[in-house]
Amino acid sequence: MTYTAGRLADMLDGEVSWLSVRTASALPGPEWISCAELLADQQNGGDPTYEWRKALEDDYGREYDIEAPVQVAAMFVLMWYVSVPSIVAGLATALTGVSPDVSPESLAFRRHPTAHYPTDVALLSREVVSLTKAVEQVESHTRAFTDSYRPGVKLSSRQRLGAVEDELRGAMRVPEEALLAATAAEAFHLSLDQQIRTSCCFVYALPNVNPCAGCPRVRSSQSAKVAGGEAVPVTSSDR
Repeated sequence: MTYTAGRLADMLDGEVSWLSVRTASALPGPEWISCAELLADQQNGGDPTYEWRKALEDDYGREYDIEAPVQVAAMFVLMWYVSVPSIVAGLATALTGVSPDVSPESLAFRRHPTAHYPTDVALLSREVVSLTKAVEQVESHTRAFTDSYRPGVKLSSRQRLGAVEDELRGAMRVPEEALLAATAAEAFHLSLDQQIRTSCCFVYALPNVNPCAGCPRVRSSQSAKVAGGEAVPVTSSDR
């Protein structure tokens, strides 16, 4: 079966309840963020996610009446950024064996105005790539971000790279019928049987907040059982 970028966008749109996917020939509006421009700024020594992190820190500060730990917002923004190429490619390859182009030049996203996670993705390229190429693009795109990300707090390589694995794994588990999920997971070197996350969101650092179900810090059978559901954007309101 032949897939176009438009058809893949239609398939992916709404597959994850909180994420919309569309095609576009350019940035759909001024509130949209170009992945290529963000990465170029960050790789040139800028800090293009500062306002993003600051908005989340301010929300936590108001909600918990504290000076929010910087590592929480830093990790959420990392997870949310890498989720853009990871969810698109993970879902698409699990469903069809191919993916839209997820290189930085081919993706843009828009954040939720108050919860801050990406809610909309625009596919800026009409190209459809093979599973092998999708694996290469996800690795190249996410490594470009994680390797240059300097959020003012130390994040280990396990945290940075593990977040990509977690987003891919979660995306592949979303569809009720993803006949190619096992093949896609193998290509991405993932185990869909893994229930405990590789990375930690650090949300436990907030007052009176327990670790997430599936947190690598809580290796109980109960948390492992709960962790296998639909991928969702983790926000303070979910706690």
